[in-house]
Amino acid sequence: MFIPRFPPGLSAAFWLAATVLLLVEASLHSDAIVHRYRSVFAVGRAMDKILLIERQTPTLLLLGNSRVDNGIDPRTVGRVLQLPESGAFNMGVPGANAVTIHGILARLNRAGLLGGTGIGKVVIGLDESTLQADDSLGYGLFFVDRPRLWEAGLYRTWLGSWLRLWGYSDNLRQLREPEKLLRFLQATVQPVEPVGGGAAEFHGYRAGFEGGQNREQLQRQEAGTRAPPDPVALATFWRCLDLLRERKVQVVLVFMPMLNRQPLYLQEGPAEAKPYRIILEQLRARGVPILSQPLADLAAGEFINPGHLNDRGAQRFSRALAENLPASWRK
Repeated sequence: MFIPRFPPGLSAAFWLAATVLLLVEASLHSDAIVHRYRSVFAVGRAMDKILLIERQTPTLLLLGNSRVDNGIDPRTVGRVLQLPESGAFNMGVPGANAVTIHGILARLNRAGLLGGTGIGKVVIGLDESTLQADDSLGYGLFFVDRPRLWEAGLYRTWLGSWLRLWGYSDNLRQLREPEKLLRFLQATVQPVEPVGGGAAEFHGYRAGFEGGQNREQLQRQEAGTRAPPDPVALATFWRCLDLLRERKVQVVLVFMPMLNRQPLYLQEGPAEAKPYRIILEQLRARGVPILSQPLADLAAGEFINPGHLNDRGAQRFSRALAENLPASWRK
């Protein structure tokens, strides 16, 4: 019988490499390990927020992408609404679309945190990017149910959720950057909070500052604003609203401020705005409260870039938002 012979040392090297890969793969399936690297990867910072919500559940949750992350200070909202100290929380996740948002809501729902004595009110910051397919930061691998990924036809993401070392490889390649690698090594030996502070420090809010966002993701977000809604993201957006309605959670949608334009949902002229105007009509037909008018007269000096507020702009917008919410909830 033929028995293959390995060159000296190859067999041991193979099994050592295989063991290391399996350990790395297993670590990517651990919430604790993902959270450990919250200062390195976007999914780690998102996990930081989710784990805090699960320990210290707010009554008001602010959901959306980086426009919400940088644009709404929950402490300011809470003070205006006279909420308890931990009553409002910013779950804005840079680069998040409706699929990611639904994954987060589904996880909170499984934990019994939606409705009842848990999260009773949700504000969703809506823009065109919410309904795009982009998930370049890999949230779907970690936060979206595998059955939902399969049902939505997101087969590559579904497979990546099982083989995360492969599925998340594009983001792991960021470790070739010296700054990223240094933060990774620091986080390996001791806890390191994300740039702008951990979730507990500012209730999920991160003040906007130059360099505070992934530049490639930001460019895609802005460039994709003329694209039509992705069918999967749009269908999942409706599922978000259905889930919140089922749990008897009050929802308000708000269009986050942008410096040089209105969102396509509110534009009349361009042909590419038509599908977004239809969605707005459908939302109104559902009776979903929408804050569509400018809530604050923001100046150019209150933006860090055309789509994101700095802290001064965020404080003004947060106060105006809080002042308008009670009337929306009474509808």
